[in-house]
Amino acid sequence: MKVTWVVASAAAIKSEWYSPDTMKKIGPVWGSWKTWRNFNTDNVVCHDLAKSKDLLGRAFQAVCNFYVYRSNFQDLGRPIGINLYDGDYTLECTDIEDIISLHLASVDADMVLLLGFDFSKPQPMADPLDNHLVQNRHGMQYSIIKNSKSQWVAIDHDHRLDQNYELLPNFTRDTMSNVLRLLT
Repeated sequence: MKVTWVVASAAAIKSEWYSPDTMKKIGPVWGSWKTWRNFNTDNVVCHDLAKSKDLLGRAFQAVCNFYVYRSNFQDLGRPIGINLYDGDYTLECTDIEDIISLHLASVDADMVLLLGFDFSKPQPMADPLDNHLVQNRHGMQYSIIKNSKSQWVAIDHDHRLDQNYELLPNFTRDTMSNVLRLLT
């Protein structure tokens, strides 16, 4: 069984369980460039052209499998040692790299372990733009999971799940201690 992790940009390290080596014994770790420092992410996604240029200027691709948007490849100077992804990411949302990581990680994974994602029903926000961004993110997360053949496990998700997730046969949640006990 192929297991992989996806770490959300908002994920926080819980010192009582976190160890990059422990996570990597279970499977590769995917996430945004924002997760690399704290989680030593194996497969790092950067969708933003300016940030991709900045990271490539520091030879970021030497320390991870660095994924950039194929449409940015020419503007980045056709760098060597990077990975490219395609897709149509026209919907605005918060932390688009999280959504792209979900897509890429699930391609050949039997099980995807999710850290730091929120699967509760989005609460209406005062700012219409913020509300729009959160609603789009929630919809994209749901669509990826619903249309996937992978099993998805939300780790240490303490909030009440949105009813839509509760109805998905390929979505569940569990504790980190239980996951580590079962998979290491």
